Amino acid sequence: MTKPLTYLSLKAVFQYMDGNKRLELNFHCPALRSAESSVPLNLRSLILEKEKIVVNDVCYKVKSKYQRIKTVLDGRKHVRVEILKLHDLGVIPECLKISTRNLDSGNLDFEEVLPSINRSSFPLKELRVNVAKTQNFERYLGCSQILVPFVTDYDREKELIRRILFDRKSPYIVLERIGLTSDTTIALIQNWRNNQKEIGTVLTRQNGFRILPIFSPYVDELMDVLNGRIVFLNESVLQNNMDRRCLSFPFNKTSELVLYSIRDGPNEERRTKLEVMPIGSTGPGTLTDFFIELLILLCSFMLIMLIVLSLTAVAMDSIGKTTLAYFR
Repeated sequence: MTKPLTYLSLKAVFQYMDGNKRLELNFHCPALRSAESSVPLNLRSLILEKEKIVVNDVCYKVKSKYQRIKTVLDGRKHVRVEILKLHDLGVIPECLKISTRNLDSGNLDFEEVLPSINRSSFPLKELRVNVAKTQNFERYLGCSQILVPFVTDYDREKELIRRILFDRKSPYIVLERIGLTSDTTIALIQNWRNNQKEIGTVLTRQNGFRILPIFSPYVDELMDVLNGRIVFLNESVLQNNMDRRCLSFPFNKTSELVLYSIRDGPNEERRTKLEVMPIGSTGPGTLTDFFIELLILLCSFMLIMLIVLSLTAVAMDSIGKTTLAYFR
């Protein structure tokens, strides 16, 4: 007859068990609940919302606050999550503090979220937050290595975003659903020059240009005001899915400021980045680079001509039909 596992043996087994399997055992086997809950729960990702909980990509639909707590968090003392998305504060017991590296507080007030996060988690690796929901958010700018600020009304919160971009405590910022005018970009670059930002300081804008629009009023203004030039990234700094063509702005004797395009991030989306790089990270380019540039220009010209011809054909067809209808 097989002997049952002791309490200590159960705890050792739970320590290496998949998180979702542990939750199933906790819910269906009350006799094991005490041992399971006493072991730190380590999860890759946890999403807490009003109507559902998602643990390591497995969704648990819930009907009440009691069920939400009982399903995942009730009775636990230690929960560690690599990626935590906290969109409902009512789900977390008051005595529990979650340890995490990446926090998404959604549209919640960040100050109300803080009591639920273990102090040892700071500075966070990444923080995504609606900065307009938290008064005096500037005091928390140093609490994460990467800051992903967003606002629900950019026009109303434009000045707040400018203050966050200019603050020296935020070396790496990712703008989500926020575009920057040429005036704001110029003011930002001038601010970085005045404060002599260190190499590695980066501003990333999601949904950036696929290919930097070299021939555009936006870029022309940046180049004229900031003494920029069209260059190409050197092999030493190239990454996967990175366009070589870029803009370089003079910074100081050891650094240059580079505006470039890259496909990266969790979903490999296109992003535009402004980064302080070591001097010499860019160069004049090769014959291959100029050949590719020529092909891009030709393709762009052909695309514009096709659009013009299509619109002309539609307009002529419409005029023809109108004329026939008139004479009838």
